[in-house]
Amino acid sequence: MIGQTISHYKILEKLGEGGMGIVYKAQDTKLKRTVALKFLPQHVSATEADKTRFMLEAQAAASLNHPNICTIYGVGEQDGQTFIAMELVEGVTLREKSKSIAGSMKVSHLPVDQAIDLGLQIADGLAAAHEKGMIHRDIKSDNLMVTPEGRVKIMDFGLAKLRGEMDLTRTGTTVGTIAYMSPEQIAGGEVDQRVDLWAYGVVLYEMLTGERPFKGEHEAAVMYEILNVEPKALQSFRVDVPEHIRMLVSQLLQKESAKRIASAAEVMALLKQKPASTRTMSEQKSIAVLYFENMSPEKESEYFCAGMTEDIITDLSKIRELRVVSRSDVVPFRNKELNTRQVGESLRVNYILEGSVRKAGNKIRITAQLIDVNSGFHVWADRFDRLVEDIFDLQNEVSQKIAGALKISLTDSEKESLAAKPTVDVKAYDFYMRGRELLHKRGRKNNELAIQMFEIAVKMDPKFGSAYSGLVEAFSYMYSWYDGDSKWLSKIIEMSQKALELDPTAIDAQFGIGMVNYHQKRYVEAKRAFESVIQQQSDYYDAYRWLGIMADLNKDYDAALRVYKTAASIKPYSEEPWMHISMTYGRMGNEEARREAHQKQRELSALKLSINPDDTITLSRIACVYAFDGEREKALAAAQRVLATDSTDGLAQYNCACVYATLGDHKAAHDCLRRAFGAGYKNVRDWVMSDPDLARLREDPEFKVLIGEYS
Repeated sequence: MIGQTISHYKILEKLGEGGMGIVYKAQDTKLKRTVALKFLPQHVSATEADKTRFMLEAQAAASLNHPNICTIYGVGEQDGQTFIAMELVEGVTLREKSKSIAGSMKVSHLPVDQAIDLGLQIADGLAAAHEKGMIHRDIKSDNLMVTPEGRVKIMDFGLAKLRGEMDLTRTGTTVGTIAYMSPEQIAGGEVDQRVDLWAYGVVLYEMLTGERPFKGEHEAAVMYEILNVEPKALQSFRVDVPEHIRMLVSQLLQKESAKRIASAAEVMALLKQKPASTRTMSEQKSIAVLYFENMSPEKESEYFCAGMTEDIITDLSKIRELRVVSRSDVVPFRNKELNTRQVGESLRVNYILEGSVRKAGNKIRITAQLIDVNSGFHVWADRFDRLVEDIFDLQNEVSQKIAGALKISLTDSEKESLAAKPTVDVKAYDFYMRGRELLHKRGRKNNELAIQMFEIAVKMDPKFGSAYSGLVEAFSYMYSWYDGDSKWLSKIIEMSQKALELDPTAIDAQFGIGMVNYHQKRYVEAKRAFESVIQQQSDYYDAYRWLGIMADLNKDYDAALRVYKTAASIKPYSEEPWMHISMTYGRMGNEEARREAHQKQRELSALKLSINPDDTITLSRIACVYAFDGEREKALAAAQRVLATDSTDGLAQYNCACVYATLGDHKAAHDCLRRAFGAGYKNVRDWVMSDPDLARLREDPEFKVLIGEYS
């Protein structure tokens, strides 16, 4: 056809071909302009219905005059050849543009601001089309062109369906590209503009992650995911996407069209919102609740103080506008003489809550002070005198006053959540707090006593969900550190299910089931559980950490790095994710990147150790860095201090084994490994055999015997 003249268009070259048309570049001999001609393929235009459908596209599209929609100039037919003359759009597809931008930045996704800019243009074009009654039905990255000036053009309304016109689509024919099709399209149901918004959501997801939300090796697998599987959370790829954009993508990809966002105009309004979540960490309201000091006459009341502290942490974590440092991250600072500014800088928060508890008989007095880390001034302080049976009301009051002092307006649901009582039985709550304190002390004997405390609590109140969660944690420790009997896994599942029966949204219980799947090497189920946890709570650090570990074990190092870096953004004060990042680079053989990660680990470890020099886990981790970086004396001094401080912690012992292995002292490494395995360290086959710090031991006969004994 090249060189022929159709009507007054001279065909110059073929541009492309798709399911609903062949496109040529042509010269308009009358108006002296270059255009694109789209012809209906012969096999498609065999019937009058096909031709009618094609003409309807032209009539509808020609009525659109919008800068983000390819302009239609006219329609014609010659020698049985039906064609549309349209604007010739110079540029590249959105898919190609995204790859180019992302590639230049050495990432897989677009910057948020560029994704929003492109997304606004697409939504603007869709809004104009939908107002005219047109549905595209084939929105995809390959149907969106980006000009050299950065303007988006929506191409090919060849699959459009007019509201009010007869449905000319053949029965049983699926229209559109599978990966972008909405559930109702796949099911063959009635469609409206929301099918375009679903596809738009897929495109937006692609721009923000570099991946499609629904994938598979064949069409049937993709269809199954679209109908049954929730896409991986944006947070598992990156954390710089503002909350309102994350919510928009979620609304666009609702499987039930009735729950989906209703219009492109609404999409535009959401995209234009000021991204509150792009504030810097220092601008966000964040708090660390330090363990309250025990001022009671009885030393035994220490458990009560700790329980009060942890429950206030839990309550404050329910406030969406407040970032709260977890209990596990403030434990290293417990019972220490602290400088609040130093703690605030270490934990990257701008507020510290500290206080004291005095318990005498059935009376309690609590004092609390909220301190601005930057100024050192008290933002709020108060004293509360109550009876023990009023403890839940007291915790609620403290949390609400802190929110008020920080000028946070609580939603009705947040107020309701804060007011909810964990149990109706104060005595059951007392046993629960005793169990938590025993868990904090660690050791097998304390763990077994904790189990007894939690079991008494649930016997007193069978609906006490937190006590079941306590049992899940205690059983997990029995399996991971003290026993290793698979019966504990069954108990974890049983207690998790009871916790979920009482509260289907109990995140810790869902995470516990994921960990059981991990320990049973059911990695697909574990991955699904952790991703579900993240869907519900985007900053659940441990879910990211274990997703990273599983990716590491699967040798999917790029995915592991992506997840670990997300974890690092959730806990910007913790050296742990940077330890994982450095190890992953070690597995990849990228020593330069590993040293950079080590530097970050050093900085964060130094902050933490300046406050608590006896933090054996942090100390053992930094000893590994010293050893790798060739600082032998520092490494040995840190490892020896760990062994002198606590020779029973399996994880600390394992880290010391890595130190000695790196330094070439195989005997000391074997001794530490034996103690670690004896203390219950469980990741023998999975982690030990892939740890780059133990590479020098792998061919050692004694090491092989040791692994055989404990694997």
